[in-house]
Amino acid sequence: MKKGFIALLALMMMLVAACSNGSNQPANSGGSGGGASNSGATQLTMWSMETRNKEIIEASIAEFNAQNPDIQIKAEFFEDEALKTKMKVAIAGNQVPDIITYWSGETFDTLVEQNMIGDITDFLNEDAAFRDDFLAGGLETFTYDERNYGIPVLFSGVSLWYNKQIFEEQGLTPPATYDELLQVVDQLNANNIIPIAVAGKERWPMLHWYSYLAERIGGTEPFEKAKNGETDFTEESFVKAAELLRTLAVDHKGFVNGFLGLDYAAAESLFTTGRAAMYLQGEWAMDGFLNDEISEQIGFVPFPTVEGGKGSVNVYHGGFGAGMAISSKTNQEAAYKAIRFLTDPAQRKAINEGANISPMKTPGLEEANMHPLAYEYDSSISTNLEGFFSYYDQALDAKRADQFLNSIGAILSEANSNIVEELAKVKK
Repeated sequence: MKKGFIALLALMMMLVAACSNGSNQPANSGGSGGGASNSGATQLTMWSMETRNKEIIEASIAEFNAQNPDIQIKAEFFEDEALKTKMKVAIAGNQVPDIITYWSGETFDTLVEQNMIGDITDFLNEDAAFRDDFLAGGLETFTYDERNYGIPVLFSGVSLWYNKQIFEEQGLTPPATYDELLQVVDQLNANNIIPIAVAGKERWPMLHWYSYLAERIGGTEPFEKAKNGETDFTEESFVKAAELLRTLAVDHKGFVNGFLGLDYAAAESLFTTGRAAMYLQGEWAMDGFLNDEISEQIGFVPFPTVEGGKGSVNVYHGGFGAGMAISSKTNQEAAYKAIRFLTDPAQRKAINEGANISPMKTPGLEEANMHPLAYEYDSSISTNLEGFFSYYDQALDAKRADQFLNSIGAILSEANSNIVEELAKVKK
């Protein structure tokens, strides 16, 4: 009887414990639907690759959590490749985190196509002032079938950086056209000054030069058609771009001698130590400029135009490379409230006052808080941006991206290489 009584008492205690649990959802541990914790708050797990801005973002999260006791964010930060690996596992298991900061492109498209990312169009439409403050193409980067699935967190743009002291001493003006660029290169070479630092060993810096020339000649349409398989990369604008690049880099010796064996650090050092006059790179290169005395000597201009070309000087190579999105399975209102707070210009102000470009037209930057070069660059982009075109090696599938990198390398390294034949190798 005693054993029976103990068993009955244990059963009753289990029933009471079950009845006392007021929630049917477990605490969220990433993509489980924004579950409630024991305190009743909605728990949101966030993954981000913005490790460089970790402290700033964590401060914003702490502020949000304090202001919203009913919604709590827990963030995890990963280096690029680590996050890509985690996302592959998450996609396979259909368990993406409640909030994610991720790159635009193929993987993001997959998330949308498989209904893993939440549609935030209606939320944005109710917040028109915020929605309409993005630079041209920002929200469109994360739009599919006229519905929006992400909020851009940064803009990336490649410009032609130049050494103002060298140009002044040589009586040169920063080139606005390709022909002017050749003239500048010739004069620099005549005075034994390295015209352009290029990391040819890395391959992609050479592709920046080629991509810009192709856009300045034919505009953005030829690439989009070739990418989609409607044409190929032997179309006239692509061939002409390769010819102009070879003329600049090889015939006029615009690129530093031995550029094909030069890595990124070595090429950057040539420019930051004042040995090379020009350097084509994105805003990320400012990390190597801002804390150095050389920063006072550095200026920038958009990539030059090509006579008779269709491309605009204010269309930049780059784009809105990363955005913040929410899982389709999570608490949509809570998650959107969180990313709206975290992407607000006021919360990302400290990030955008560094070596970054805000995706907003009115980012609220304070010149007094910024390095003069960073403020000038960010302001220039915000004021003049007309559009952008994607990095070729990111916009294409992995196979064609590698083929393109190889073909441009061959065109510049082999004087007798056939340009059309090399470009024809870029195919699915």
